[in-house]
Amino acid sequence: MNLTRHLLCLCLLSQLMTPAFALSPPPWLTKLMPWKKTVEVAVSKRVSIGNISGGTGQSARQALETELTAAREFNLTLEKPDFIITGTSVGGRMSGIVTDPQGKEVLARTYAAPGLDENIKAFADELIFAVTGKPGLATSRIVFVSDKTGTKQVFICDSQGREVQQVTDHQHGCVSPSLNLDASAIAYTTYRTGFPTVQIMDLTQGWDRPVTDTPGSSFGVAFSPQGDRLALVMSFLGNPEIFVTDLATNTAACLSDSTGAPGSPAWHPEGKQIIFSDDRGDGPKLYVSEVPETNLTATQLLRWRTDYSFNTDPEFSPDGKSVAFTARVGGQMAVIVKKWPKGSSTVIEKNGATHPSWSPNGRYLCYAQHGTLYVHHLQSGQRRAILSGYGQITEPRWMK
Repeated sequence: MNLTRHLLCLCLLSQLMTPAFALSPPPWLTKLMPWKKTVEVAVSKRVSIGNISGGTGQSARQALETELTAAREFNLTLEKPDFIITGTSVGGRMSGIVTDPQGKEVLARTYAAPGLDENIKAFADELIFAVTGKPGLATSRIVFVSDKTGTKQVFICDSQGREVQQVTDHQHGCVSPSLNLDASAIAYTTYRTGFPTVQIMDLTQGWDRPVTDTPGSSFGVAFSPQGDRLALVMSFLGNPEIFVTDLATNTAACLSDSTGAPGSPAWHPEGKQIIFSDDRGDGPKLYVSEVPETNLTATQLLRWRTDYSFNTDPEFSPDGKSVAFTARVGGQMAVIVKKWPKGSSTVIEKNGATHPSWSPNGRYLCYAQHGTLYVHHLQSGQRRAILSGYGQITEPRWMK
């Protein structure tokens, strides 16, 4: 892209819009999310659940065992454990302690949410992070689109497909949601003005407003890894282009130079690259653009070849070493994972599977297939339908 065109793509974004409506923050937002990044750990740890005393101690122990078994992050055993869990639970409150065999304390926390289930999930996630260096999934959230109410709206659920909440309620529908790091804000596309417009909703403060007041359409939004920027498509220059907006300075820079139809941008976890699809007349293909350090820095754009046709919905893995995307395989849509920047690819699921999204620990993908939301364990190949019969579910995105 030449510098003149790049400068023309700069714009000032207004964020002083009146909130459209307010939401009360859901209870899971009060849970502590201790991780900011993942750490690779190769060794499988052995963990023993010891005595959990107190009036609700036995229930807490059973619930913790259920959560840790489902997490599949380490071996639960009584023989030669690497870590030992003890604690107390009274009235649903939970105090958990994790020590090594020599008695050295690794984790000690108290959880006082209203329900035992909330406290156990928070402890399980912190325990998994302390032992493995990777985030747990019990308190993570998946955002998705469903037409259960008659129009497409944005919903959110936990990693088991429970605690489902409707987030938007726009007459003309909402699509393409994206969660920020701690699931406190959602960006999405709404059609309430008759044209696609990106909105951002803060779930903790309850406001909901447009990202930009520029003319034309905006759609296909994704939060940056740090949550301070958005990648989205805007058409105020005429042809749709991929932009990066800075939520603090209200400015935006254009990354693409397309004559086609770009869409579905996604960030590399380091925040220095964005991958997106672009249909330039021969079916959508994947492109990668460097994110400029300043608004005056020219961008670099390259085509990323996948060896598949009709490529959409790309997303980098949390470690940045793979990309999951949707492609056409044998006449049907399928979920693919390919090594980044080059390497082998694997068909994860065929038969109409679309919109893959990585779990925060990188061990799972969620995706939609025939209106059902699935979670797929990549190492074992096992998958589970976590939400079905809830309208036509599409476009799931896992909290990063």
